[in-house]
Amino acid sequence: MRWEKLDLEVSLKPFQDRSAGGYERVAEQIFRQWKPLIDESERVSVMFWAADGSEILDYNGRMEDVFEWAKWIGVANPHSNSSGLPPEQQNIHERPRPYRAGDLPDWTYGDFRQLLGILRRVFRRQFGRELRIGATFDPGPEFAVSSFKYERHPEICRGFCLGGKTFVCCYTKLHADDRAYAAYPDGIPEGEPFGRFLGRQCRRYLSDMGFDYIWLSNGFGFGMETWGATGAIFDGCDFAPEKAEEVRRAMHDFWRDFRRECPEFPIETRGTNLSTGMDLTSDATPLREIYREVPDLEIPPNSPWAALDGDFGMELAGWMSHAAELPPGKGFPFRYYIHDIWFMNSPWLDRYGRSPHDIYLPMAVARLNGSGEAELPNALHLLSIDDSYGRMPDQVPQEVIPHLADARRTAPDQAGPLVWVYPFDEYHDLVYAGERLEEIFAGDYLIRGALNCGLPLNTVISTGNFVSAPEKALAGRVLVVPTTVTVNAAAAAKLERFLAAGGRVLFYGPARGEWIESLLGLVPASPLDGEFDVIGFGRVRHLARYSGGPLDRVFAPGAGAETVFEYRQDGEARPAVARVAKPEWNGGEALWVRGSNSFSMEKHCHFSTAFDRNVFAPAEAMLRGALAKFGWRIEFDKYSATTPDPRLTLRWHDNALYFSGFGTDTTVTERFRFPDGAPLFTGADALIRNGSACYPAERAVNRECRVFLGMKHGRVSCREQISLMPGVRRRILLDGLDGARVVFRPEAEHVESVRFTCGRYDDAKRTLLEPSLFESKLEYDGFGPKYILENISGDLLISWGEEN
Repeated sequence: MRWEKLDLEVSLKPFQDRSAGGYERVAEQIFRQWKPLIDESERVSVMFWAADGSEILDYNGRMEDVFEWAKWIGVANPHSNSSGLPPEQQNIHERPRPYRAGDLPDWTYGDFRQLLGILRRVFRRQFGRELRIGATFDPGPEFAVSSFKYERHPEICRGFCLGGKTFVCCYTKLHADDRAYAAYPDGIPEGEPFGRFLGRQCRRYLSDMGFDYIWLSNGFGFGMETWGATGAIFDGCDFAPEKAEEVRRAMHDFWRDFRRECPEFPIETRGTNLSTGMDLTSDATPLREIYREVPDLEIPPNSPWAALDGDFGMELAGWMSHAAELPPGKGFPFRYYIHDIWFMNSPWLDRYGRSPHDIYLPMAVARLNGSGEAELPNALHLLSIDDSYGRMPDQVPQEVIPHLADARRTAPDQAGPLVWVYPFDEYHDLVYAGERLEEIFAGDYLIRGALNCGLPLNTVISTGNFVSAPEKALAGRVLVVPTTVTVNAAAAAKLERFLAAGGRVLFYGPARGEWIESLLGLVPASPLDGEFDVIGFGRVRHLARYSGGPLDRVFAPGAGAETVFEYRQDGEARPAVARVAKPEWNGGEALWVRGSNSFSMEKHCHFSTAFDRNVFAPAEAMLRGALAKFGWRIEFDKYSATTPDPRLTLRWHDNALYFSGFGTDTTVTERFRFPDGAPLFTGADALIRNGSACYPAERAVNRECRVFLGMKHGRVSCREQISLMPGVRRRILLDGLDGARVVFRPEAEHVESVRFTCGRYDDAKRTLLEPSLFESKLEYDGFGPKYILENISGDLLISWGEEN
């Protein structure tokens, strides 16, 4: 599957030979290294991290002027010396260093424009098509020295990341300045909106230099404190819903001003590290209006921060929530972090340790459109193709490209087993009405925590698309639904129809409101908060402030709910996880997970602080545990409570269930049993214990599963075999079966050709014209066709293909 767009991100550091020939040699190296991806992409871009965007702010139209460029390792504009050490001992966040020894020549705007022209010429010569080139604007202090942001106009900096007021807030206003700028030859007037100034400067700079688009970096345009959990309407302890409309309007004005002044250049965005609900409840971010009203805008990709902090749950939850809805006619991009230009790390080589988990985990993500069809990322961004020293080692593209190709080749082609129904519109409406901010905040954090505890959720659909999607697109799936979704009457009605047709829904969050309370049979109860014992799970801590309020619902007498887990405190009990099934649902079932977030925060803090797992079990893991009631049993055997859980995804591709994951700690044993049985991964061996398949956690895994086993105990293998005979496409050999029920899911285009024989060499020489040696039954479910065989012992050879 081809990419619609490939973005290669690069700095000026590799261009050390400042001659035209030197520029050409580096360009040729770039295009040689990434040629396999270039050949598989409709459009190709090079995006330059020349500085930090101050070259745009300072630009006055003269090509002979010098600009400050990103020649540093570390924070170019440090605002603190927290260590108190002398300069030579300070770290690179406190004192930057030049990226190489010796004199570092200046760059003029003319030099840079010449380089861009040579890149275009080399690309055209090699590939016979045009290269797009992008410029970048970053709001922070990291990349290049900025007198504009920190000396002349510090009034535009409000965010407190990296010490002091260091990050530009998009909806600030500038003080007067009599310096000449390209779009303001007479200087900046007092009170000029920053969006208007940046838009006018961008239009002149991009046009004069020959750029094709602008990238707005590090959350710029999406809030005030775009790296952290706090913001303009949440200080870490309290929400200020009364400010939401004012902040929303100010941010909306930024985008209106910028687009009015810079109308013709496409905009690409980095976005925040958080989710749509988190951005709304901390910063009143009008993502919906930005998507709908800003022309030619590409939505944010997945955050690169998972490489830094290991929070892959945040990466996946944030990306899915941002992609639940899209701007008209636009797709959504995937960004992969291979080098860092500024902070002396190359994630592929060191942070990831050459493990491709941050390829396979996010590339299992799909969004569903209004027709229920799976849509995949259409653009690939690579941050970046050079490292902090300007080096571009061949090893990295040689090793990374095959994994990108494999993940793309086996990308989801339908909804996964779990589908997140995301209230994109409803969350905006509620926040701007000043309602239920704490529930929205808690719900998105709960999903983030559940993903970090192994919940295999990687398909998202907005409530709007859910209402219009045909029922067959979601047949057999578990819908994962926040209780706040029920403010949408159409979505609530469709959920009822889904349940009545035998569907399964996992609700999460505080169940407040007439519809959800009636559906589940809940009634109000006295509120509880604090520490609880959960029998069969562990001791948990529920802080109402970060968990959508206190525990204040119980089941009405005669409701008929089955309590799976229960909070207990001083003789009082509240449901933690419960199952509800009604006769009129025709086999349909609902699970309700009340949900607690296992963290606390302090006022104006940057991040949340997780509870000590030696003391408190992560309550977010209850969502994964609840899935066992729907036939999806996923369990981990760990050395201790502090051993991190594997992060998992499950996706369907060509009627096979693909398992991708990150075995954060490879001492963990994973145990799986799904509705079809214990999954047998192609090319793997498994111990079957109590009906579950046991596997050691692998640091990175991307496994096909076409075979599921109903067997109590044993040791089995599932291995690819040679085809041996013309017309045979593939063979898979199962070994070690003992009275097993075998479910086999064939490739969608090769259902009729499947044959089941023994595993001897003579059987492998059989053609597909001969009948199977074992009786099988062909059935269809919501995912596709499957063969079922009963009471199989010994080995089983499965072959399929077409005869010549």
